[in-house]
Amino acid sequence: MTNEFPGLARGPIDHNASSVINAIASAKIDMGSAVLLNGTIPPAEILPRVEESTSPAIADDIYGIVVGGDTDGIYGIGLPSSDESTQAAAGAGEGVVVVTQGRCLARVDASTSITIGDPLGASTTAGVLELADDVSQFIIARALQPITSTPDRFNIIAVDVQREGLNT
Repeated sequence: MTNEFPGLARGPIDHNASSVINAIASAKIDMGSAVLLNGTIPPAEILPRVEESTSPAIADDIYGIVVGGDTDGIYGIGLPSSDESTQAAAGAGEGVVVVTQGRCLARVDASTSITIGDPLGASTTAGVLELADDVSQFIIARALQPITSTPDRFNIIAVDVQREGLNT
């Protein structure tokens, strides 16, 4: 499976159904990465700080998916970036655009097949979503595209970010 939206360079898929906010990166962030709010905000800043998620723990509540920023790279193939071409922000202090609700492209772990409507949560890989276990992981988004298990492991798919929380 490859990125089905190769012409989309930034932003949500559908502006009519999206909530998009501006934030400040705490470090390098790749396009399509799931991010958390960072509690440390320098006194001179008025925007929230975000960083790529790195834990599927129950307390790891994802704030949204990064869809643009100061570096404004393109969506890659889902792998961590090796240069600025697929980064939204190249480092701390740069601005990023985050979808907190609505449809956008996101980095996913495709080591397990994902079908349309499957719940997605944070994985242990920075900024990547994975198939949520429905019990101990917050459901951040629902898959809008299927992806079969792939040896490449990471990919970009369309998701619907709703930040549902635990499926109880």
